[in-house]
Amino acid sequence: MKLLFQFLSKWGNLLLLFCLFLLFNILLSSFLPKEYVLDLMFAYSSEEAYAALGHLNPSQIHRYKIGIWILDMPYLGIYCLLFSGLMIQIWKNHTTAWLPVAVAAMDLFENLSVLRILGLYPRQNEIWTAIASFFSTSKWVLVGVLIFALVFGLIFSVFSKRNFFEKSTEARI
Repeated sequence: MKLLFQFLSKWGNLLLLFCLFLLFNILLSSFLPKEYVLDLMFAYSSEEAYAALGHLNPSQIHRYKIGIWILDMPYLGIYCLLFSGLMIQIWKNHTTAWLPVAVAAMDLFENLSVLRILGLYPRQNEIWTAIASFFSTSKWVLVGVLIFALVFGLIFSVFSKRNFFEKSTEARI
């Protein structure tokens, strides 16, 4: 774990992860129409899930499965490392790295659930869509918390540095 934290403490490594993050975002967004991908939906019902999948032909369903394995699974590792490193850098605390890990865990279970749904398709299974929707919704809620924590941490960091410099200027006068 210490080795991982050392890796994440270097800005050059975070820059590399950021470039990979952008690359995977571009690849994922060009893979399938966004409006039919369950991973991007929030709190969807079984009817909404199967309506979205109904717009895809068998070739696109197969491509969706491949996309999850080849692009989305590595992507969750990349963004987990990137955002864990950013949280550590901003908050100066290793425990904050667990928030991106929680997002990635929800994403992993979401991917596995969606793969199960796609494997059963065109047969419908309300239990699997409820499970996938739960993990998708949990992931997006945690993403919101993560963004809030990053923004709040940046603001806190900027103001605490400003106060430090104002106090040190006062002390010199």
